Amino acid sequence: MITPRKSAERKTRARFHPPMIIMCALIWVLLWGELSIFNVVAGALLGVLIGLVFPLPSIAGAGRFRPIGLARLLASLIFDLVRSSVAVVILILRFGDQPRNAIVGVQLRSRSDLYLTQTAEMVSLVPGTLVVEARRSTSTLYLHVLNVRGEDDLELARRIVRTNEARVIRAFGTRAEIEALKTGAPMPGVPDQTANGPGGEQR
Repeated sequence: MITPRKSAERKTRARFHPPMIIMCALIWVLLWGELSIFNVVAGALLGVLIGLVFPLPSIAGAGRFRPIGLARLLASLIFDLVRSSVAVVILILRFGDQPRNAIVGVQLRSRSDLYLTQTAEMVSLVPGTLVVEARRSTSTLYLHVLNVRGEDDLELARRIVRTNEARVIRAFGTRAEIEALKTGAPMPGVPDQTANGPGGEQR
């Protein structure tokens, strides 16, 4: 149960976000090109003002920072970047073959805004795929996929998205979420019938 006191504390944390205040102070000093107490204080006050006028919304679903999971996440991202870049270059150099593209919809396992955003960023960073829409209400990503030759390529794109989501959860998820990944059970708070994502549609 969320008491009024806890609700007020959450609102205070949302308005006074220390990393944002520090970042604003740093940017302000860089803009002025001079490190001084006045510039640091002015930048910090600017960060506080921004937090008051434009408070950040609270993000549900964040677990904890897991160094091993994050290291695997970064290593996998670098590998995917290199592999996909080579595939795109080969496709560009191939003459007389017009690649077919597709829009694929993939519903994520979790319902976390944080995981949705991180997964979308990872998918978009890899050449050959680009997220064109993200629906927060259903945790669904719609992405443009390059060089689709059939249903197997559509299924591969869906699998890549879900694999990236799993990597994100293993890097930042709770124990319950990671355990759900291992057992194949629904994520905490997600009904079983919503675990399956929608199909893709070629265009």
